[in-house]
Amino acid sequence: MILGHFRLDNPLESNAFIHACPETREAVLVDCGDFDPRLPEFVRAQELRLTTIFITHEHWDHVQGLPLAVKHFGARVVSAIPEPSGVKEVHVAQPGDTLDVGKMTARIVDTSGHTSVGLSLVFPGLTFTGDALFAGSIGGTKTPESYALQLDNIRKNLFTLPDDTIVCPGHGPCSTIGIERQFNPFFV
Repeated sequence: MILGHFRLDNPLESNAFIHACPETREAVLVDCGDFDPRLPEFVRAQELRLTTIFITHEHWDHVQGLPLAVKHFGARVVSAIPEPSGVKEVHVAQPGDTLDVGKMTARIVDTSGHTSVGLSLVFPGLTFTGDALFAGSIGGTKTPESYALQLDNIRKNLFTLPDDTIVCPGHGPCSTIGIERQFNPFFV
């Protein structure tokens, strides 16, 4: 597995991830809260072609670096919303869509609640959850209805994954579905 985890130097220390197909070296960048020089360095060092940038939700700390990343990599943007951070050429993804990265295929699932539209990207054994699910927590919500929606989406669309599925969240350390299902205080 080729996976780069980058804690960005922005005020909220958001994460960015690069995941690549080991056979084709094609890669996806998940969230881009800042255009950190470590991103192109990792792509060069691993001899990757970064062809896609996937945005989990519209908050600035996940999209602020998007215009520079698009310019640098020439990658297409797949997002839950049109025009994240002013980027106009976007494929607006829906829950149930798939995303191919080389010979790997990910499912796009609904994890709305933290924001009105939120998506997670699920590869076999690995999921990128944005601010829906963290290690030991969940993303904040504005209303009781959005809180209930987020918990329901996590239960239906993430906690149905195998226990050993790695959770790569928008902030903080990675975890696994099994750990979060059993110990996350929002679900026990």
